[in-house]
Amino acid sequence: MSQLKYLLTNESITFKGVKLRRIRALKDIRSDFDELIQSGCLGGWIESEENLSHAGLCWVHADAKVYGKAQVSGDARVTDQAVVCGNAMISGQALVAGQSRISGNAQITGLAKIDGKQVSVAGRAWVGDYGQVRGSACVMGEAKVGDCACVSQMAVVTGRTKISGNAHISGAARVQNKATVCGDAEVRGHALIRGRATVGGAAVVEGEMILGGAVNVAGNAILSGSERIVGSARIG
Repeated sequence: MSQLKYLLTNESITFKGVKLRRIRALKDIRSDFDELIQSGCLGGWIESEENLSHAGLCWVHADAKVYGKAQVSGDARVTDQAVVCGNAMISGQALVAGQSRISGNAQITGLAKIDGKQVSVAGRAWVGDYGQVRGSACVMGEAKVGDCACVSQMAVVTGRTKISGNAHISGAARVQNKATVCGDAEVRGHALIRGRATVGGAAVVEGEMILGGAVNVAGNAILSGSERIVGSARIG
């Protein structure tokens, strides 16, 4: 059994109708990628010890809140004003910061970083490896963001989409259904990628472009404007 590394203090708040208690470290928690948490230091807020593992270097900092059946484990950190709830799982060396909200059955793992003012990761979404979700972006459904991919600004990724490689989804772009964005591709502006469409290589899709069906965009293709392309076209 792991040695206890924190205790629940008597300091409490009610958040969304749930009583949360502040934690206090019982020993030094040293990490190569975060500040030293000294014994006696106060942490953030959790509902019960089920929310934060006593094993590993995981911690809930500052005004962050973890409740429900959500779990923080491994060497993961939740900080600032972030909220983790539902059945969400934060593990590995993941960082959840800013005003991010992780809910549903979402999983944040690896060296993933979730940080922004209104970031939301929900449903059964998965963010892992070195994946990032920033700004006011939203990742939900069964979407997967992995490798070194990034979803930022006001972009929305949903459905059973896969964002991988060094792909970047930004602006107010949307990727949905079973679409894939990979390689060094960029989707930005108000572009919409849906269906089983794939954007890969170093392709850029921007403006108000709509890609659907089984369209495949690759190479160094640049698609801009407001055109709608569906079917099985191959571009680039």
